[in-house]
Amino acid sequence: MSIGTFFKPRWRWVTVVVFFGVLFLARLGFWQLDRLEWRRELNAEKLAGMNSEPLDLNGDLSGFELTEMLNRPISAVGQYDFENQFSIESQIFENQVGRYLLTPLVLEGSQTAVLVNRGWIPDTETDFSVFDEPGRIEIVGRIQKGQTLSGDRVTQIEDNRIYRIDVAAAAEVLPYETLPIYVLPETDEIIDSALPYLPVADLSLDEGSHFSYALQWFSFALMLIVIYGIYVKRQENM
Repeated sequence: MSIGTFFKPRWRWVTVVVFFGVLFLARLGFWQLDRLEWRRELNAEKLAGMNSEPLDLNGDLSGFELTEMLNRPISAVGQYDFENQFSIESQIFENQVGRYLLTPLVLEGSQTAVLVNRGWIPDTETDFSVFDEPGRIEIVGRIQKGQTLSGDRVTQIEDNRIYRIDVAAAAEVLPYETLPIYVLPETDEIIDSALPYLPVADLSLDEGSHFSYALQWFSFALMLIVIYGIYVKRQENM
């Protein structure tokens, strides 16, 4: 069967439809490859940030785009402001409902604070003061981005209770300047029972399923060509 068969009056318009169908499926495959390349670039940036020298939050931060430094190591010294602490409600840990304690750390030698996620406690713990760490605190950790609502919606804060770590919303009600990120502390100690439980920063470099999806779309395009060719051949031989 020659190529010309597909352009006979009987098949011409069907061939055109199949041709654009193949182009569409192939385009989806290339789109997934583009997404894969984008993901790899993000991972490269993420890896560079993860492996950077720790940033001293007590130093001069002018010129630093902190919100673009996800998972960059940091160090900070200051005192926690427990009177302006936030509880991040409805957080799940090992199938239990609880909350995070998000506490401003007023940086030593300044009137600027950074929010610190001090960890998870169960809902049964209602006296937050038992977890206070008074005095001078030195922490090491990683930069994390705040969570915001989509569109023009604004996170509501009532009695310092909130349902997401919305740094911008928290900063609006604090009496001092606040950095536009929050910190997830890290420790080398193995703690099995002490509250609050520290969440672990996501340091994975997963590329997702983009490559397998690309192969899937390319396979669909090839299958369409083969099935259409077989169908036309059978019809022509009848």
